[in-house]
Parts: sequence; C-alpha cells; structure tokens
Amino acid sequence: MKKSKHAPPPVRPLYALLLVAAAGLLWLLAQPRPGLRVERLQPVLAPEKGAPAPRVPDRIRVATYNLEHFTDGRNDGPERTPEVFMTHARDAAAIIAEVDPDVLVLQEVENGRTLEFLNDQFDRPYDYVYISKLRQTSGENERLNLALLSRLRPHNVRQLGFYNLGGKGRPARGSLAAEFDLDDDSALLVYDIHLKSNYGEMPRNQAQRAIALHQIAADAVAEKLQNDPFPTSVLILGDTNVDPDTEAFADDPSLEPLAGSYVDLWRGRPIEERTTIPTRQPGETGDPLLVFPPSAFDRIFASKNLAAGGPWRVSPPQTVQRGTDTANNLTQPGINGHVSDHHIAYVDLTRAPR
Repeated sequence: MKKSKHAPPPVRPLYALLLVAAAGLLWLLAQPRPGLRVERLQPVLAPEKGAPAPRVPDRIRVATYNLEHFTDGRNDGPERTPEVFMTHARDAAAIIAEVDPDVLVLQEVENGRTLEFLNDQFDRPYDYVYISKLRQTSGENERLNLALLSRLRPHNVRQLGFYNLGGKGRPARGSLAAEFDLDDDSALLVYDIHLKSNYGEMPRNQAQRAIALHQIAADAVAEKLQNDPFPTSVLILGDTNVDPDTEAFADDPSLEPLAGSYVDLWRGRPIEERTTIPTRQPGETGDPLLVFPPSAFDRIFASKNLAAGGPWRVSPPQTVQRGTDTANNLTQPGINGHVSDHHIAYVDLTRAPR
C-alpha cells in the first residue's frame, strides 16, 4: 500500500493572517485611551538654560484676557488679514501694558507666532511665553488655544487635555497649568481656563463646564500633595462663560466643583465693577439678536489660603473696561479700535506679614 500524502499546511495565508492580527493589535494599542491627557509644554520663548531666575517681588499681579479670535491672519478669510492681526495685537498690548501683569494668561490664541508678535509690542517683553496644543472633542487640532506670558520663571508647565474624556459631558478644550516657586518655601499654581460656551444644549454645556473644573480641582489637589509640607496657593482664572450673580445663571451648577475650596472673587460685586463682558448694541448694521446684558464671565478663583492664613494674600479683582466696540456688535477684533468682546481682569498677590 502506498502511504497517502498529506497536503502541506497553508503557510503563507497563515502568516498573512498573523500579520494582519498583529497590525490590528498594534493599532488598538496606539489608540488614545479614555481619560485626562496631561502633557508637558515647551516654551515659545524662554531665557537660555542656566540664566538666573528673576527675583520674586513682594507684589505679584496676575491677569486674564480673552483676546477674541487672536489669529495671525493667514488663511483666516478676506477680513482677517495680517494687517488686521497686527493692529489687533498692538491695541491689545496697549491695554495689557496699562495693567502690567507679572503673569498673564490668555484665551483664544491661535499659535506661537501671534504671541511672539504680541510680546514684541511691549516696552518690557515677557521672558517666558507658552501656548497649549489642545484638540477639539472631534480630535482636530484646536485653533483657539490657551497661552501664558510671565516675568516670573514657571516650571512644570502643562496642558490638561479633556478631549479624551468619555461620555456626553466630555468638555471642550482643556487647561494650561503652571507653577511658580515664590522663594519663601511656598508655591503658586495657576490654571488658565476657557470653559464651554452657552451655544447648544444647556444641560450639556453645564456638564462640560463642571467636569472640566472637577478635573482641574483634582489636579490641583495632587500638585499640592506633591509640595507638602510647603504651602501651595492656587489661582484658577479665565473665561468661564458663567456669571452666577446674574439672573440667567443664578441656578447654573457649572461652578460647583470649586465651591468650598475656592473663593470666587467676583461674587457680590456690583455689575458696574465686575463687568468683563459689556453689552454690545447692534447699531445700524449690527445684529439685534446678539444683544446681551453685561456679565462677569472672566472669573478668578483663589484657594482659601490666599484669603486668609497663607503666606500670600489676594486682592479684590479689578478690570480695565475698554477695548470693546459697544456701538456695533459685529465689529471684528482689530477694526475700529475693537480688541475683544471681553475686558482684561486681574488681581494682586502680596506677601503676608511675617
């Protein structure tokens, strides 16, 4: 009897199948996992390594400013030209120079080029300049980022990316965080924020804002633990799109994650003092549907040790209420003296008596 011959195994198809399976596994491993994405940021501008740190003054001024579509005029449409951008930057620099903050956080900034040009407009340019590289919830790169300009040397400058969080309440944008050593064994932690706007469904907007602040508050707790036993003061400031002292937001829960641990420094102030979003009338060519009451969307939250008991004290916030064309609500930034639909807001930190 002849022995029957077995057919050889299909080696090539088997190897091909294994290669496809391996490639699929590698693709899955490469996909971003759900959760907060914390990334270290490199400076746009900074002194050379080894340069001495600037002296920490006895008064530190910290400011926030939403510059309203601060883009460089490249591929931004026929109205947003490079010349309009440069006018926008010069007018913004004049207002910022009037406040003269030591630490400045900005919102709605497109890229590092815009910051370098803005910085060149100051008589005293900032030594340290950073910008976030955030993504939208769709995964696309965010065009309107967060920025930091500082005369004090920051360290541990990071962005907190929210776009990988799960659920319907996944927040837009993210936050920029920076820490400063204050030469008295204490530290200052600053968070730059730009929370979800009021366009769209109200419950989802509120959820996105609250979840973002929850993530920031949790990050601040972790950073303060790292610094223990040395005290850490915290400022969370920027555009929240909420003013709880107005009727429209009286029952809005967006800011609740900061309740108890932080002082909302605008609370209870008269509207004429706290207005950071002025009412913009339509004029003859504007939009009557875009007329809103004045509000304080640009809020400043201070950890309780800044109010009492810590090595530094925080002042009541102030604002420079100019730079907005209130006569025509369709005027774009960089045109007719219009810088932004927001006003700059700031606080002073002073050393507590020893």
